[in-house]
Amino acid sequence: MRQIFYTLTVSIFLTSCATIVNQPYKYVTVHTTEPSSIIFEHDTINTIGNKAHLKVKRKNESLSIVTTTDSLVKSIRIEPKNSIMYWSNICFNYGIGMLVDMNNPKRYSYPNKIYINSADTSGNYSIYGQANNKGELYLHLSLPLINPSLIMPENEGAKVKMGIGGITIGLDYYHSKKQYIHLGFSGLSGGSSLKNSELETLSSNYLAVSNNHKIGRFAIGYGLSFAKNTWEKYSISPWFFFVPIKIFEKSHYTLGLMFPGYFQLGEYFNIGVVYRPTFFRPNMANKFVYEHLISIDLALKIRLKK
Repeated sequence: MRQIFYTLTVSIFLTSCATIVNQPYKYVTVHTTEPSSIIFEHDTINTIGNKAHLKVKRKNESLSIVTTTDSLVKSIRIEPKNSIMYWSNICFNYGIGMLVDMNNPKRYSYPNKIYINSADTSGNYSIYGQANNKGELYLHLSLPLINPSLIMPENEGAKVKMGIGGITIGLDYYHSKKQYIHLGFSGLSGGSSLKNSELETLSSNYLAVSNNHKIGRFAIGYGLSFAKNTWEKYSISPWFFFVPIKIFEKSHYTLGLMFPGYFQLGEYFNIGVVYRPTFFRPNMANKFVYEHLISIDLALKIRLKK
């Protein structure tokens, strides 16, 4: 029994993620802004729909690509990087698998996608999808991580709290090469506080539409929002097993603006800040009141339509 335990322990610690999971080759898609020919390892591949697929051998050497158009020839070199599976050894075997992967070319990787401006005479390229085209549609899923909020319930004064968590579901549609319309619905926690066995919570659900400008890896937008802000108060009693019992709730609708800003971390993930100030509350006696919600947001964007 002890021998089996030792064998299993050694097997786990000597497991190397890159060696086991990664294939000797990976596929790289090259996107160009003009119809081009891609010269790679003595083969010439013509782009179809301004893109070409390459089968690339993993190794600790730079990837050399030559693109040609009717008027320009340019050379591009892409340096190798350690793959995700190589770094995952830290999580799965405390980094010991890195010793096994160290001299294996399967530890290396190249970008999944490479975007090339065919009119640019330099050897620059992008891996962040800067060649967005009119008509593309993306699914937008995001997790608002931290939400500082200011909500003004009727006859209650200002409620300022720090919320954690929520979700946003929406669509991003590129109506031009560098601009897209975002339409989304969000449900956010505006924070909570406990005092004298009474729990107060803030929440906000809102629908928003914004026009956004893509500038390199940045996206900056402006738009409108329509929200329902809610303040709830609960009593917490040990006689009811500390289960919160709602005392009362106050909700109101409000109209305002929306200013999102994102930075693209990779092919799919973005991190940003969304500032949503509101000013007009149509169903309240005091209609013009400033409120806001600010979210630090982690967004996942998945292309649905080219």
